[in-house]
Amino acid sequence: MTTPNLMTVDPQLVAVMAATINSQKPEVIQDRFGIGVKTWVKIREGQAIRYSVGARLLERLKREQLI
Repeated sequence: MTTPNLMTVDPQLVAVMAATINSQKPEVIQDRFGIGVKTWVKIREGQAIRYSVGARLLERLKREQLI
């Protein structure tokens, strides 16, 4: 689902992200992905997040060679 201000993250990418962390603690999520835990919960549940946050997350994942 994509609207001008929202996006969802591919479930396969979410699975890759989840496999790279050893804890769901807010500081782990922030350090690894640069997002808050509330955003992480939305991503895990397949909910839409702000497009700007999603774009920034995808760029970070590319830099870290996760995608």
